[in-house]
Amino acid sequence: MAKTKPSDQPPAVLDVDVEGDRVLVAVDRGELSLVVEAPREIEAADLEALLTDVPEKVETVAELFTGGPDA
Repeated sequence: MAKTKPSDQPPAVLDVDVEGDRVLVAVDRGELSLVVEAPREIEAADLEALLTDVPEKVETVAELFTGGPDA
């Protein structure tokens, strides 16, 4: 996946919705979107640990569907 400099990226837009004991957060930045549903009381460190390897997993899955990293 092509890496971009932070200055090349549009700002992230967050949309947060709290329903009872759950929170739904949508984050959009340019062509990328991420939606997370979590317990309302989730700690930032727990969320960060959960999402740490998401970029690599997205890249791996994308490569599976496109025939590999050099396709």
